[in-house]
Amino acid sequence: MGKQKIRFIINPISGKKHKEHLPQQIKEHLDLSKFDYEICVSEYPSHAIMLAQDAINQHFDILAVAGGDGSVNEVGTRLIGTDLALAIIPCGSGNGLSRCLNIPLDPIKALQVINRNERRKIDTVTVNGTPFISISGTGYDAKVAEDYSKDPRRGFDTYFRYIVLNYITMNEQPYTIITPTETLEVNAFFISFANSNQMGYDFPISPHASLWDGKVDLCIVQKPNPLELPIMGGYMIDGMMDKAPKVKIIQTPEATIIRPKAEVINLDGESVMMEKDLHLKVNPLSLNIICNETQK
Repeated sequence: MGKQKIRFIINPISGKKHKEHLPQQIKEHLDLSKFDYEICVSEYPSHAIMLAQDAINQHFDILAVAGGDGSVNEVGTRLIGTDLALAIIPCGSGNGLSRCLNIPLDPIKALQVINRNERRKIDTVTVNGTPFISISGTGYDAKVAEDYSKDPRRGFDTYFRYIVLNYITMNEQPYTIITPTETLEVNAFFISFANSNQMGYDFPISPHASLWDGKVDLCIVQKPNPLELPIMGGYMIDGMMDKAPKVKIIQTPEATIIRPKAEVINLDGESVMMEKDLHLKVNPLSLNIICNETQK
């Protein structure tokens, strides 16, 4: 069996990590007895999408993304339904999907995961036909994602600032949720659509969400009052968000969510304008991904 071909796509502006040493790290730590590689740098919006499509056309075996969840979504969703495998070198701020897959945040250790080339198929999900891989949502978390995306400053401090500001200014909204088995009328501060269990920064929003169970977890969260915030935070840190007060989680292969109006959603950390009604559908085991051998 010959060497496999890898294209690395580096997002130079994701997260706060400096990436100028990454090409040298790839040269030194990628197993060159197994792989031939090339490095591309995304230079403008949607450039990574073009680089991903070109890799598909040229029959690469692996597309490795050095970036955050937004970059992973941008590239990875182009690989859905193909034989080409997605690999990740986490370089973003939250790195939710990488944390869910136990991919180390250290670039050299992430390259060692690529060297082992342990592949697994995972589910993806579409919202009104637009795919995502890890976490999406509507309401408060979508507004936080929108504000964060407009701020040139990266990192948890900036993200936390918008968490606080939007907590103060936003209220619950009414939603109708329709699944194959039930219809619910709820008031929610936000609803997360969790394919993986991680929002990023090691915050598990839906601890039992699985990337290969054929279901998306709808995590319906009411607004906690200030006295309830430490309690809610404790449940999240302990990985027990499903047991927290004011939280209800529904696992379903498909759902329609009717909102009061059209507004942005959080799509793997990026804010995207969507119609009032959202239709979610799981695409089971539709993406090949290289994950850590310790991943269950």
